[in-house]
Order: sequence, then structure tokens, then C-alpha cells
Amino acid sequence: MRSNRGFSIVSLALVALLLLNCTGCWDRREVGTLDVVTMLGFDRIVKDGKPLILMSILTLKINAMGGPGPTGSGMGVSPTSLGFVGSQEGETIQDALREMALRSPRLLYMGHVLVIVIGEGMARDGIQQLVDFCDRSKDVRYRTEMVTCQGSALEALESQPEFEALSSTETYRMIMNSASRVSKTLPANLFSVVYGLMTPGRDAAMPRMYLFLPPERGSFVRRGPAGGTVTLDQQGQQGEAGAKDDFNRVLGVEEARHPERKTMAMGGTAVFQGDKLVDWLNEEESMGAMFVDSQASGGSIPFAFRSPEKNASYTFQRVSASVKPVISQDGIAFEVMIKGSGVLTEDRNAAIDLTKESDIKAAEQLVDEEAERYCQEAVTKCQSLNSDIFGFGDLIHKTDPAFWKQIRDRWRDYFPGVKVQVTARFTIENTGVTGEAIKTR
Repeated sequence: MRSNRGFSIVSLALVALLLLNCTGCWDRREVGTLDVVTMLGFDRIVKDGKPLILMSILTLKINAMGGPGPTGSGMGVSPTSLGFVGSQEGETIQDALREMALRSPRLLYMGHVLVIVIGEGMARDGIQQLVDFCDRSKDVRYRTEMVTCQGSALEALESQPEFEALSSTETYRMIMNSASRVSKTLPANLFSVVYGLMTPGRDAAMPRMYLFLPPERGSFVRRGPAGGTVTLDQQGQQGEAGAKDDFNRVLGVEEARHPERKTMAMGGTAVFQGDKLVDWLNEEESMGAMFVDSQASGGSIPFAFRSPEKNASYTFQRVSASVKPVISQDGIAFEVMIKGSGVLTEDRNAAIDLTKESDIKAAEQLVDEEAERYCQEAVTKCQSLNSDIFGFGDLIHKTDPAFWKQIRDRWRDYFPGVKVQVTARFTIENTGVTGEAIKTR
């Protein structure tokens, strides 16, 4: 009897101890009181002669998400019905964030931010303050993607997605698919940007976003929100159909171009020196940078086979790169070896005889030359900008710490003059569904 009673007391004591671990959320935030932010934008503006930060947000409309019916932009539902774009200026980012409470009755929740967009003006002025704010935030995740917009971040948030319900989702998926399908814009998340800013011997780089008006007449983006049409000038830009906008007044732009009637695209790379944007890499240079940095995993390389113009395409599927620093009395050099495999996906006029091993080897050599050219152009461009987005200095730090200690403070002086030798070895694994190319008789 006593043993049973003692067992019961011990059991109750253990249950009481377990209950101590079952505490609730000390800072609980009910969904009904939140504005779920999916995209953040930051611009630097001047208002009344005073420099300010313009913070923009794209939030989900909770009431719109619960409604029945399709939600895809191509299925008859306007993407703007699912999201709200708001902006507020402040002397600091936190000031602008707090000022947003004057417009929104809900608490901004940034735990689901997919993309952070930095306007070109702010990027050229410096992103240290912005990155520090995101790094200190308890909600913004390190895996949040970051892009630099050629233009203003607010216009990027106001632009219309063509394939997804929200601009944030479309931008995020374009970035995620780039490395495996295109490899023409260098991806970057918050962690890689923080690492690039804090690490001697490496600079940050981000995907380049730009806005444009779709040329297709049937595009709902071109028709505009009222179902009308948008006139285009000879350069393909929106004509005088645009109306004036308060945001353009704040930025000092005289005429608006209806950013809500544009859509976004990704291509090229924003290159930083320290925390400032210095220039852009084009798409070929971006592919070369991705080769050197081992971030490319899919894409196409057009090449000319016994022709004055490019008449064949090679699609690579697996790529790896090894970078070896060589330090000698002659200076600092890097040997880059790129290996990849893929398939021949296009051959105009049966220029390549796939039954001949010599033709296949010649095609592989041409692909190698194109890949090496992409890489050399990327390295040359970055050296002219004195921006080490490849992390060559960081690699010396890891492989030869003693030597890096000697040159660390002068790496900016060394980097433009280092020699980089790129060797590519791509192989054609197969020639597609058919063997010999189609010949017109």
C-alpha cells in the first residue's frame, strides 16, 4: 500500500516537472493581428533636401487568400487582389518600419519574407545599414534571397507578375531556377551577402532585376488594370498614356511610367566593392562568374561550328570548378579548372557529323573555348572594378594563412594584377533523342 502511494507521489512529481516544459509562446502573435510580409524593398530618397530611406512592403491580403476560386495570374484573377504594396519613409530603416504602423492596423511579420529588393540608388550609396538591420532582425531569415533592381525597389514591388499570384513568389522562383536552367545571374541570400561584407578577400554580388513592359499585345500587364491598352514608343517604352504618380514626385521624377503596368525579369549580376554597387555584369559574364564560383548547374552555350555565325547549342547539366592559388616570385596567380558534361541540343543544317569522333571532339573544343571566354571576361571585368566576387583572397586566407596575413591589408592593390588561367573541359555525353542530325534533301 505504501509502495503504491510512494509511486503515485513520484509520478505526480514527474508530471509536474514535464509540465514546466510545456509552456506556451511567450510572445505569441495571432495570425489575425499580423500583416505577413513576403517582399521588402529599400530605396534612398531626398525629400525637402533631407536624405531619407523609403521602405516598401508587399504583404498578403489574408481575407483574399481564403476566398474560393483560382489564384493564378493567368486564370482570370488579378494578382493585385492577393497582395498590398505600401511604403513609408524614415530617417532610419527602423524609423520607417515604425512609421508603417500609421498606415497599417496590423503588426508587420517578416518571418516569411522571400526576397529583399535593393534599389539602385541605395545600392550605389551603400548597403551596410540595410544588411545590418536584416542581420539583427529576429524574423528575417538568412536564406532570404536578395536582389538589386536597376531602378527603384518600390517600382519592383508594384510591378505585375506574369506567371505567379505575387511578385515575391515569381521573383523567388526565378532566382531558384536560374542556377539549374539558365546560370546567367549570380544568386545571393542574406547569409552570402553578410559573408561578403564581413570577409576580407571577398566581395558581395547579387542578381540584377530590371522592369519592362511586355511586347506581347495579349499580355494583361500591357493592357493595364482597366483593361485598356498601353502605347509604346519606338524604343518599346511606355508612351504618354502614363499618369503622374506621388512616388515619382518623392523621387524627383517628373513623369510616371505606371510601374504597376510593368513586369520584372532577372539577368546579369550586381557587383559590389565593399558595400557599394560599382557596376553590372552582363549575362555571359555572369555565367562565367558562376562557373568560377561553382554555382552553375544548368544552361546553354551556343557556338559556331565551321560557320561564321553560331549554329549549334550545348546544354550543360553538371559543372564543377577547382581553384588553385599559385604563389611565386613572379606574383600571385590562380589556376581554375572547370569540368562539365552535357548534351548537344541543337545543330543547324547538320553541320556536325555525329558519326565522326573528330567532329564531336571539335565541338567539345569549341564549347571549352566559349566557356573559357565567359570566365576570362568575368574576371577581367571584376579586376577592372577591383571587386573580388570570386573570393580569391579568401581562398589564399584558407590555404596559406601566413602569406595572407602579409597581404591582407593590401589585397585591393594585388587583386587587379593577379593572373587567372582558366581551363575548361566539357564533354558531350549524348546527342539527344536522335543520332544523326536532320538533313534537308
